Amino acid sequence: MNTTQLRIYRHLLREINRQFAGANKAKVWSAQLREQWLEASHSPVSHASNLMAAQNVLTFMSNNRRYKELLAEFNPKMSEGDRIEKTARRVGLEAPQSYDTSTTGSPSSSG
Repeated sequence: MNTTQLRIYRHLLREINRQFAGANKAKVWSAQLREQWLEASHSPVSHASNLMAAQNVLTFMSNNRRYKELLAEFNPKMSEGDRIEKTARRVGLEAPQSYDTSTTGSPSSSG
């Protein structure tokens, strides 16, 4: 294996371990990757196309992981009222008071 192949293979293994860190999931996926990698190294298809496909998979996996991290950071689970208030504050406004039917009938702020 040349250095480019080895670098991509190691990055793929790292990404698998980051995303599938469950009990045996990472081991199963690592074994599958190893099997596919060895199979591809002996196939008549050009090494350049195999490397390009591996690089594409690596790019997809790392970007998908980063997307999930950003989604969790900037879009946390919150109630509808909290989400409206935070969105209004983000653009420099205040959310209007909403009518809460569960109380005595007086208007209250969201949240």
